[in-house]
Amino acid sequence: MIGFFYGLLQLMRIPEWSKSFGNMAIAAVTAGIALGVEIEPVRFLAGFAALALLWSGLYSLNDFTDRKADALHDVKKKRPIASGLVSPAAGLAFSLALILAGFAIAFSLESFLFLVCMAAMFINQVMYTMKPFSLKKRPALDLVSGSLVNPIFRFYSGWVLFVPAFNAPLLMLIFVVGLQFGGFGLYRMSSKTHEKGLGLRSSVVLFGEKNLRRLAYVSLAIAGLSYIIACFAILPISYLFLGIAMLLPAPLYKTALKRPQEMDMRRMYWTTYAHYMAFIAGFVILYPFQVL
Repeated sequence: MIGFFYGLLQLMRIPEWSKSFGNMAIAAVTAGIALGVEIEPVRFLAGFAALALLWSGLYSLNDFTDRKADALHDVKKKRPIASGLVSPAAGLAFSLALILAGFAIAFSLESFLFLVCMAAMFINQVMYTMKPFSLKKRPALDLVSGSLVNPIFRFYSGWVLFVPAFNAPLLMLIFVVGLQFGGFGLYRMSSKTHEKGLGLRSSVVLFGEKNLRRLAYVSLAIAGLSYIIACFAILPISYLFLGIAMLLPAPLYKTALKRPQEMDMRRMYWTTYAHYMAFIAGFVILYPFQVL
């Protein structure tokens, strides 16, 4: 029984919550600095809880639909449903319960635009994961759906909680999306052998590692440039120093950047999330000093 509950906890992919928290925090802090709106911590945390539950449900749904393919993957075969720790029926029920709980919290916030963001992510992820769409198996669409659509609506989820319009500064949106698109592109490269063996026509299989790597580099460069410009146009200069400090761990990404197909997925997984959360912590900690 302990193993079963541990499996449910694994299905939730709690470290992945950092994406929602990070994107929302960047948006909320930017709204506070750029527009001077009051950021209510309780409202922000409620919004984050809604997204966290939604995405835990969607990740569980993904593990349910991919259980047979995951069982053939060297790393993914250890996932709860693929390994047999959680039955497919229990995994599906857990997924639906989490999604419903997320939407229940979202409704309580009484923000139509926040609900729009939640619905957009739900629909996009269902199309990314499930038949007949299965966008993650389709070239170009797998990148658009997996790393462009979701970061945009995660970001706007934090913005519309306090600003009733989709009018966030474009520079900050480009930074968030570019960073995550580049990272996702490198991550996808590590799955080429597995996806090719399954006969999938995903981007990494069809376009090749070299082209996908170049696209990821360009995306990361655009993200960095957008952040630098934003530090002179939107954010206080102290945020530029934060960005510079976050470059110190760059050597840890040497293999991921040069030979992503050879990277240690588990190690890079935890390194990336720890690094991102350190940046978000700095981004939030600096905020009170800008509004004194």
